[in-house]
Amino acid sequence: MNTLHDDVYAAAADWHTRLTDEDDSPRAHAEFDAWLAADARHKAAFDAVDQAWSSLSAARVDPRVLKLRREGLSATHRLHAFRFATAAALIGAVVAIGYVVAPSLRTGRTHDSAMILPASGEGGAFRTAVGERSTVTLSDGSTVALNTNSRIEVSFTPAQRNVRLLTGQAWFQVAKNPQRPFVVDAGDRRVTALGTSFDVRLGEPGSGDSVQVTLAEGKVSVEPIRSSFTRLILPEAVPELLTPGEALIVSNDAPTQKRKADLSKVISWRQGQVVFDNDTLAAAVAEINRYSATRIELADPRLGELKVSGVFAAGRSESFVETVTGHYPILVATREPSRIVLGAASRR
Repeated sequence: MNTLHDDVYAAAADWHTRLTDEDDSPRAHAEFDAWLAADARHKAAFDAVDQAWSSLSAARVDPRVLKLRREGLSATHRLHAFRFATAAALIGAVVAIGYVVAPSLRTGRTHDSAMILPASGEGGAFRTAVGERSTVTLSDGSTVALNTNSRIEVSFTPAQRNVRLLTGQAWFQVAKNPQRPFVVDAGDRRVTALGTSFDVRLGEPGSGDSVQVTLAEGKVSVEPIRSSFTRLILPEAVPELLTPGEALIVSNDAPTQKRKADLSKVISWRQGQVVFDNDTLAAAVAEINRYSATRIELADPRLGELKVSGVFAAGRSESFVETVTGHYPILVATREPSRIVLGAASRR
């Protein structure tokens, strides 16, 4: 199969962006005509980019996907070892990496269930399997949505409402009660709220034991969990206060970060979606793997440097693999019931 050179696609993507969004002047069109006439491959590349964009627009794709794809078309992320085209240009950007998450895909292998903690219990343990989501309604009216492979323990007292996130990720919608704080322990951090909405995610084992807290509304404070001995020998730690739209990331491998969060990306899992915005393929694979018992692996670490943007349905590893292999120079090297290994396709 003949493949157009990546620079030709990159140039075509730049021309498409310029003529559509930036400069529709006669001079621009004259320069564009000269570029088309210079090489027969130019028209083929431009037509491919234009067709991909038109297909997405006609399909009434989520505006976020269109935006990500537009940004991707002008990007120049290349893996030089393979001389790949720009991530977005070769794949028609987010046709795939956008697989417009239709209702039929959203239900995929990931499904919702609901659990109610009886008022008389004031405690309990709850968990989800890989690819499952569940919502727990607590006795005070608060709700906890559990993402894939997550586990919590609930222990309420008259003075305080306590939840411990042991694994995975959870979304908390807290009922207001100033006399009874709502406290979430995750890793070595304690999150305290009165009435608010926030997301807490624990890193996977071996990832530096990270904790990420993202606030959607209200206020929360985040502080280290300290033993009695630590409190005796060290001064009190100053809690980190978050405002809506902020995220705090704590890891053993890096300094603590507080930054503005992309809330739609952080909580997309609640709609059964996984959102990537110029993420590496390695990071995308790791995220997709959270939702499926079938593990995707990259045979060559260099493949992981490719950039991915778009929206996928959580729990559909096969669709992700089909997308990547269909639009990148990547092939399935090994396919087993429990794992799929992706390798680089040879250039011809």
